[in-house]
Amino acid sequence: MEIKEEFVAQTTKLKVAIIHDWMFTRRGGERVLEQILNLFPQADLYYLFGKPGKVLQLKHSHRFISSFLSKIPLIEKIYKNLLPFFPIAIESFNLENYDLIISSSSCVAKGIIPPPLAIHVAYIHSPMRYAWDQEHRYFKQQPKLTKPLEILRRFLLNRLRIWDVTSSVRIDKIIANSQFVARRCKLYYGKSAEVIYPPINIKYFNISNAQNIISQKRKVLLFGAWTPYKKMLQTLDLLIANKISVIAAGQGEELLKAKAKYGDKVEFYIDPHDEKIPAIYAQAHCLLFPAIEDFGIVPLEATAAGLWVVAPNKGGTKETVIDKVTGYTFYETSTESMLSALNAALNKDITPEDKKNMALHVENFSEEIFLQKMMMTLLDCLNSKRDMQ
Repeated sequence: MEIKEEFVAQTTKLKVAIIHDWMFTRRGGERVLEQILNLFPQADLYYLFGKPGKVLQLKHSHRFISSFLSKIPLIEKIYKNLLPFFPIAIESFNLENYDLIISSSSCVAKGIIPPPLAIHVAYIHSPMRYAWDQEHRYFKQQPKLTKPLEILRRFLLNRLRIWDVTSSVRIDKIIANSQFVARRCKLYYGKSAEVIYPPINIKYFNISNAQNIISQKRKVLLFGAWTPYKKMLQTLDLLIANKISVIAAGQGEELLKAKAKYGDKVEFYIDPHDEKIPAIYAQAHCLLFPAIEDFGIVPLEATAAGLWVVAPNKGGTKETVIDKVTGYTFYETSTESMLSALNAALNKDITPEDKKNMALHVENFSEEIFLQKMMMTLLDCLNSKRDMQ
């Protein structure tokens, strides 16, 4: 029996719950969530708050169940201030009738309370960045007796870390989206994780059909979520100062700030629709991805579209960018190293042989491989649990 047939045979009658943190935009985590939901037509989707009906592109109809936080007016604008309440909200879901629970988590979704006989598989996009390794990037002020609110903030983060560790014992199987994330799961939770890379819709970008627009000045693309830890705005400042032609695309407050600052010097695409993205890639010669990322779907999309990728030689891009084959890597803490790698990419033609190498590389991250590995892992979990009962 083929893996798909066996998977369908064993899971069709299971009652399945899929858990996600929140969704206001369709980013990498939401694309993974879509693939997981597509494996289970009968699954119910639980989430803290957001707009799954507008954000997700699904093959089947699912029941959506949100937490009590979703009733708060203007939740999309204030939710970051409600972080201390997230564990309470995620634990409030009643999952007693489910056989299989899959959490898709970059915050608290992995902390659900499963019933004793259910299997809980957690797909970890990242341990909570603001509570662990990037706390000091998000909260730069040091706690002082003269700043009681900052002391309270650090106290709450301390309690959140304790909850994050203790809730990890409720997971039967951890799947990480990269080796980088798997190492952090081991460090913070003391549990090993299997790595299954997020999927890329390779056919959508189709290297063989990609026609990079030829211009006298090769352009650099900055594309993604424009948040402080991704260093997009400060990188744009650097590129403008070095008279490098830039296309800026994505979503986030910092992108709006960038447009207000450089609207006459840079081509901007604010929150582009999926249909527009291949055309955006086609205008650039390379993608610059400045920060260390947990995985990074955008660099692989750029590779699938036939662009050089310039990215750090740490984190997720260390696993997805092959130096001098699919792109150029640099030391994340060195501006000089980044500019050197970027100039190397800008001065290097993209040959048919290069595009062939790019196409071979992204095949390792296809939707088919993702689904195959997920089905095999979930079947192993189901069979192991069955043997124990």
